[in-house]
Amino acid sequence: MDPLQVLKFCPNCGKSNWNYQTSRLKICQDCGYEFYKNPTIGSAGFVFDEKGRLLVVRRAKNPAKGTLGIPGGFCEAGETVEEAVCREIFEETGIKVAVEEFLFDLPDDYEYKGIDLYPLDFYFKCKIIDMSQMKLDESESSEMLFISQEEINPEDFGLEANRRAVKRYFNK
Repeated sequence: MDPLQVLKFCPNCGKSNWNYQTSRLKICQDCGYEFYKNPTIGSAGFVFDEKGRLLVVRRAKNPAKGTLGIPGGFCEAGETVEEAVCREIFEETGIKVAVEEFLFDLPDDYEYKGIDLYPLDFYFKCKIIDMSQMKLDESESSEMLFISQEEINPEDFGLEANRRAVKRYFNK
């Protein structure tokens, strides 16, 4: 659901005199507060083991439950996208990585608990620093695996931005 439809009252003054100006902007007619439907920021990492296999996770919850995903997630306040990708990969897999290079960014549509979000996802190539704490976060993923580049099928990735990222990275 569109977040502007969910917000029935102005987040600033609490009044209901809250109207659309455009499809991505609501303005409170009482206090002048403006609320824009802007993107959230995410980051994800293409991580390869010593055999050149890609690290992927199987999503444990919606959206796209049961499909493959590139490890990553949303940036936190005060965090760079590079810090976020390293943190997210570690939280999801227990694998410590370092960013090697920025690859590209892609816009996405992502529904979280019934609310539409509009992530702008930054993709990085990352190298493994330490795998000694490797452990799957089962609240996020049901499986962690390394797949060979020959086995990679973009259609196995449930999130549209992940599919596009895999196609772009591997020229598929």
